[in-house]
Amino acid sequence: MDDQTTITRAPGAVEALVDDRVVLLSPIDFSYHALDPIGARIWSLLETPRAFGDLISELTASYSIDEQTCRTDVTPFVERMSEIGVLNTA
Repeated sequence: MDDQTTITRAPGAVEALVDDRVVLLSPIDFSYHALDPIGARIWSLLETPRAFGDLISELTASYSIDEQTCRTDVTPFVERMSEIGVLNTA
């Protein structure tokens, strides 16, 4: 995934707050996925579509993490959320 890849929430993705955790419902198979606090922050940031590079910049500014570690951690999250149908990348 390069810095120009645009990440958007997928139409049909449903979210709910359950016991202070964000839970997503996959529109593909109707499975539920609870997000940890960082995943919930990413989900919140993606309320507005943004480029992957911008997402990484926002996260590194918000947390004490270097850019490479952030990319290494965030890439599989975005890929997994795309697989279950709650995020789109283009």
